[in-house]
Amino acid sequence: MSEFITKLEPNEVFIMGTNASGFHGAGAAEYAMRGTAANTWRTDEAFLRAARAPEGHPDRVGRWAVFGVGRGWQRGREGMSYAIQTIERPGVKRSTPLREIEKQFIELQTFCRAHPEWRFLMTPVGGSLSGWTEDEMAETFCLALGGGVHKAPVNLIIPMDLYGWNWSLP
Repeated sequence: MSEFITKLEPNEVFIMGTNASGFHGAGAAEYAMRGTAANTWRTDEAFLRAARAPEGHPDRVGRWAVFGVGRGWQRGREGMSYAIQTIERPGVKRSTPLREIEKQFIELQTFCRAHPEWRFLMTPVGGSLSGWTEDEMAETFCLALGGGVHKAPVNLIIPMDLYGWNWSLP
């Protein structure tokens, strides 16, 4: 599970970090939008077409994400994603406070519990492009879990080595 997620089953949801504007130009969000994490959005015609398309237009719907949707539930053509806002604008590091990210992790758990028919695949949200360290993100995620992974919804799939911590159940 710790390797890069490149395929979703019909009942799986990809959890990713994003920015407030939903500009999915790098990392896991870019993969959810375009199916690549090569950071080549500047020359990708499909990505540029999505950026120019009006809100609600089919061109804004990517692989698993919707361009311009920066937070919460997103539906895509080939799958589904759930976005946690970790930065305000692309490139503006550490701009979403950890307390706000923690609240979103709590909201994610509520959403997971409301949809037991889906499996939510956790990724290292905010662990690099947002400017927060892996330890800062791990501590924030742990706080949102009530101090321990045992409180996580059963359908929230957490890689054992998420953020470099050992999240295995006791």
